Amino acid sequence: MYTNSPLTPHPIDARRPGLRLLAVGLAVAAGMTLAACSSGEGGRSSSGKSVDSLASGTPTSGDAASKGGTHDSAVEAKRSQLRLDTSPEEDQRLTDAYNACLQAHGVPMNQERAAAAGAKQAPPKVGEADSPKYRPAYDACLVKLPRQPPETSPETNPHYADDYRAYVKCLQNRGMKIHLISDTSVSPDGLAWTFDDDTTGSLPESKIDQADRSCSLEAFGGK
Repeated sequence: MYTNSPLTPHPIDARRPGLRLLAVGLAVAAGMTLAACSSGEGGRSSSGKSVDSLASGTPTSGDAASKGGTHDSAVEAKRSQLRLDTSPEEDQRLTDAYNACLQAHGVPMNQERAAAAGAKQAPPKVGEADSPKYRPAYDACLVKLPRQPPETSPETNPHYADDYRAYVKCLQNRGMKIHLISDTSVSPDGLAWTFDDDTTGSLPESKIDQADRSCSLEAFGGK
């Protein structure tokens, strides 16, 4: 189980570029990365299928992770800005700081997932960002939630649709059995990918994180 990429958790198991940060990608490569698309936890279902959409890492630009809706300009100015080439270590460090803040504010954490991944910091449990009870916590910790690379958002990248299609094509060429779908959960122009019904022979999960990073740079970074 891991994140939505190009570089970030979502109640719908979303996989989006840029979401490596939050719970969505938290378990595979770095132990617990983003993004899950919005402070929730995306990833693989028991059937082995998962969806990938762009957002926020998780947990991004347009951050669905902030369910409280408070986007004060002073807070936004203090948030870290991720780049397409942000290292997994830095990504993880920022993700852990955000999740630690949520935990300190009383948000229930998925300790089982952390233990299984060998991670020190657990991500929030699925769906807690949607609970009115914990919205104040998400608002308070928004300042620690990094902004996703601007290239991975349709609001800040005029070539987003073409880039995202190139990103999905790159993943397919690397052996992932996936296909493109529309995802309006974060943006009306959002795109995502989901696994095919038949994933026989698909790229091993252990290699997906590296493929995701490489394809993100290639498609969104013009490389």
